[in-house]
Amino acid sequence: MLDGFVALEDALRAPPPVRPAPEASASAPESVQCEVHERLAPFASDLALARLAALEAYERAVPRLLHALARDVLARELTLAAPDVHALSRALVAEFASEEPVAFVVAREDAARFPSGVLVRVDPRLRAGDLVLEVRDGEIDARFAVRLEDAIAAADAA
Repeated sequence: MLDGFVALEDALRAPPPVRPAPEASASAPESVQCEVHERLAPFASDLALARLAALEAYERAVPRLLHALARDVLARELTLAAPDVHALSRALVAEFASEEPVAFVVAREDAARFPSGVLVRVDPRLRAGDLVLEVRDGEIDARFAVRLEDAIAAADAA
């Protein structure tokens, strides 16, 4: 009943069995082997090119797909909770205090969320979450799309 049983330990210690080479290939004429090689070479070449093309397409698509995914996730998050434009405005003023901030330009939906005493202008071209800080010599563009691009670029660099 236990005929042919080999303990695992014994099997692991034993040298691997030597398998004889197949007789068909050893006895096949050289012309047959060349013919097989001639038929398979173009196929192998085409397969390698197809693999390379697929890899290149994948590498081109990954950044675009990650960008689209980031936009979708952030859009979903923003429907749950609007961006904290007040916190963003404080961060911008702190970062660009030397540029002499003049006023904020925001979307109509965000104007009511700014504290009194802060000069705010409404721009109908801006969307909720967009923020522009006007400074003495120009403006700091902190619209949502710009912040998203910066976040993606920072993630790519990491």
